[in-house]
Amino acid sequence: MAVPLLPDLSSRLETEEWMDDFSIADARLTRALRDLRRINRLLGGYRATDRALDPALRHHDRLRLLDVGCGSGDHLVHLARRGERFGCTLDLIGVDANPVTVGHARAHLDQHLPPHLRNRVRVEIGDAQALSHDAGAVDIAHAALFLHHFHGPSAVRVLSEMQRVARHGLLVNDLHRHLLAYVGIWGLSRALGLAPMVQHDGPVSVRRGFRRADLHTLARGARLPAPTVRWHWAFRWTLSTLDLDA
Repeated sequence: MAVPLLPDLSSRLETEEWMDDFSIADARLTRALRDLRRINRLLGGYRATDRALDPALRHHDRLRLLDVGCGSGDHLVHLARRGERFGCTLDLIGVDANPVTVGHARAHLDQHLPPHLRNRVRVEIGDAQALSHDAGAVDIAHAALFLHHFHGPSAVRVLSEMQRVARHGLLVNDLHRHLLAYVGIWGLSRALGLAPMVQHDGPVSVRRGFRRADLHTLARGARLPAPTVRWHWAFRWTLSTLDLDA
């Protein structure tokens, strides 16, 4: 299992992932979404979000959170459980542009959340660059492994929209564009026999990921107030404007 010629990671790749093709709506997508949830668990994909959000969950009785680009709903399940653990009632809204993926998310929530938590989560079809919610409609806007699907002005619009709708600010959890991350996901996806879509998209997503300077540039473009960028293992960034006193 020889790693292909190592890529140039000096700038973000603009090649699309297979998952960006909404015409793929069959078993290939179903298997890929399942395997992405598996990878998220194995690589601690929730940890970066938890470190940023746990203080809010500890100090608030109730919060409304919008998960932008929610995919198959794995972060929604995790957040619902996390809120209950800390005694914070989370009213959750997931948004995704792919109607098929939204269907998968609703089914995943039905299967993995008890009724008292499931009743506080809804998933809707929507455009991250033109969210249907009013300004300040939610407390927090969150996006995990989603921003790297956008480049330049599109990425700036996503951040601007997230900040607009969130009274307390936004939290982005995304990939560090790093050689070890690239080699790691290339090898792990093949060693575990993951879906062909994941074997393709995993390395591509790392190449579409970020360096610290990239995130600061996007934050400036979106005129985010007091953004903070932090690195987390394994090869994750968080970009946050959370101000829970706002």
